[in-house]
Amino acid sequence: MAAVRERLAELRRQLEATGRPTTRTTLAEFLVPWLEAERRRVREATWRGREQHVRLHIVPRLGGIPLADLRPTDVERMTAAIVSSGRSGQSARHVRTTLRRALADAERDGLVMRNVAALSRPPRVEHHAIRVLSADETRGLLDATDDDEAGPLYALAATTGLRQGELLGLAWADVAGLDGRTPTLTVRHSLSRVAAGWALAEPKTARSRRTLELGPTAARALRRERTRQKAARLAAGDLWQNADVLVFTDPLGRHLAGHEVGRGFTTTLVRLGLPRVRFHDLRHGAASLLLAQGVPLKLVSEQLGHSTITITADTYAHLDREQRRASADAIERAIGGEA
Repeated sequence: MAAVRERLAELRRQLEATGRPTTRTTLAEFLVPWLEAERRRVREATWRGREQHVRLHIVPRLGGIPLADLRPTDVERMTAAIVSSGRSGQSARHVRTTLRRALADAERDGLVMRNVAALSRPPRVEHHAIRVLSADETRGLLDATDDDEAGPLYALAATTGLRQGELLGLAWADVAGLDGRTPTLTVRHSLSRVAAGWALAEPKTARSRRTLELGPTAARALRRERTRQKAARLAAGDLWQNADVLVFTDPLGRHLAGHEVGRGFTTTLVRLGLPRVRFHDLRHGAASLLLAQGVPLKLVSEQLGHSTITITADTYAHLDREQRRASADAIERAIGGEA
């Protein structure tokens, strides 16, 4: 590690003297200290993703190229190879984003004259239609699981649009007014996978930290979960491990694992004869229902905790077009025309 830092320092000295980097320090050598610094700057889950991008894709394909010799076409060949190996265009874009961030730091420090990843053309991404349960199917799911252990979790996911990690990281301290007229919940944490297992982390983005008002269905679900958890704690006795912190737990008060939630959700859908969708698609379903009821896109974006309204618009563009068509038809009906 010390040798790599010394070579980077030498690169800076040569750049100051000549106006351009002349060392043969490779991209792989640069990425070693960059990843080390990056770990102190971002969430653990984010870092793990970037470390995998570097280890599995960037270094094997581009690591031996000197920083000064990298070209945009090198990056394009890398992303094309990732797609050819069977990964999606979106996955290739994520790898390119990691490299772009690394080279932005190299450019800032004067180690390269330009960010070739930013100059490269991104791989094409095929957009697939989002699969969601209809309003009737969602109601059927919630009615059929009303007495199930996972029923409250499904109900909150379907009515709030929270991410899975936000649901599993929800604490009772984040819920207010549950027995009053205006119950709310505040997203303050997300349960994320880390090297040692699972841990509570800060929300995904600044706008992910938000307070939502709860409707009757969500409030009833949380009251059911509160009753269920009290009974579970009495049954567990000294084995209880949660100390009334998390809302959704197993019978011993431990947090739920995301993959187990997904597996249980799939089993439930099969049992009820409902379409096979992912647990995450309950979030998409909540957004779809909001847009179908005419809720403005800005409010839907805030409900979902998207970092920008553009993400919401891009994700649900097909629904937005349907709403624009409905608006045009409504005007025609209002003025007596044919819709």
